[in-house]
Amino acid sequence: LHFIITGYVAINTDGVAVTLKRDGSDYSAAIMGKILRANSISIWTDVDGVLSADPRRVPLASVLPEVSYNEAMELAYFGAKVIHPKTMQPAILCNPQIPIYIRNTFNMRSPGTRIFITSTTTQQKDKVVCGFSSVERMALVNVEGSGLIGVHGVDKRIFGALEDHGVNVSLISQASSEHSCTIAISEDQAELAKNVIEEEFRRELMLSHISSVDIRAPVSIIGAVGDGMASTSGVAGRFFSSLGDAKINVLAIAQGSSERNIS
Repeated sequence: LHFIITGYVAINTDGVAVTLKRDGSDYSAAIMGKILRANSISIWTDVDGVLSADPRRVPLASVLPEVSYNEAMELAYFGAKVIHPKTMQPAILCNPQIPIYIRNTFNMRSPGTRIFITSTTTQQKDKVVCGFSSVERMALVNVEGSGLIGVHGVDKRIFGALEDHGVNVSLISQASSEHSCTIAISEDQAELAKNVIEEEFRRELMLSHISSVDIRAPVSIIGAVGDGMASTSGVAGRFFSSLGDAKINVLAIAQGSSERNIS
């Protein structure tokens, strides 16, 4: 039994025809796969699958035979444009969950990449990192001062002010001393973010409770991604040792408690 269904276009709650924007066709396929309770969803694109790194930066980047949903989302957010995170949502929400295959229209012999619940990174201790994601043309905004220490609501004010002006934060780094808070944003929003934060903390700046709001740009973010990093000792050490050997200075570090991504 075969169905031919148009994708990308839809109707909103007012009955007006709209598009599903970037990767809307893939999103449509995932929705139909969920509705029809398909055994799998295949996304046909122009690459052999999800790559371990950006091939423009890493010539030896290889196709990953399989990754988990979570790994694919981490890789998709920073650099890997093969699949949009929203495309995976219908497959994840389905019961049972549906595997997604990334295939190449121009190389049908390639098996592609399978995206499902788990991947081999949780099984092979020597391959706990499945890939590296990266994004360029970023900026770091650092808010620093003794007035931040132990004061309730400072981070809320920072992020609330940025949200009100449409500034998207990609990375957050703050030490336990609370003496400074560093955020990563797109370089073209750096001056706006600085002005917004300075306006929000005008009083604290006048009283020297906050000493400075500084911008560091341009910078790049690189992240090591893999489900297998959880509870595996030494991964962060190897990551930063490699950066040190390459004479790359680390300006900020962020890692969630899931241990799936070190950026």
